[in-house]
Amino acid sequence: MELFSNVGQVQKSMDYSLNNLQNDDKLHTRKLEENQDVQKDNENDEEKKNKIREELQKTVEELNKEMSPLNTDIKFKFDDKVDELVVNVIDKNTDKVIRKIPSDEALKLMEKMRELVGALFDKKG
Repeated sequence: MELFSNVGQVQKSMDYSLNNLQNDDKLHTRKLEENQDVQKDNENDEEKKNKIREELQKTVEELNKEMSPLNTDIKFKFDDKVDELVVNVIDKNTDKVIRKIPSDEALKLMEKMRELVGALFDKKG
């Protein structure tokens, strides 16, 4: 009789362990799905950023085309390092840049600030 009672206890123990394994498996599956969702969101964000950059680049090209017939000395460009629109005022006679908005110093400062913020708030960390 003791043998049968031990078999029953072993069976209960195995059932309990199996339930725990199944619950752990469900938990791991949920976490994996959540991680995949986060990866998809990150990929979608990157695609959106690239699309916005392309649209900005097209807009800059259109601005330059529109300004060209007016014989102006203003050139537009998009700086990828800081994601900012840059305006150059150019001397017609010498083709030198008279003024840059924002200035080179401001662009360098923005670039360094982005690096610092990236280091502080690293998404992977």
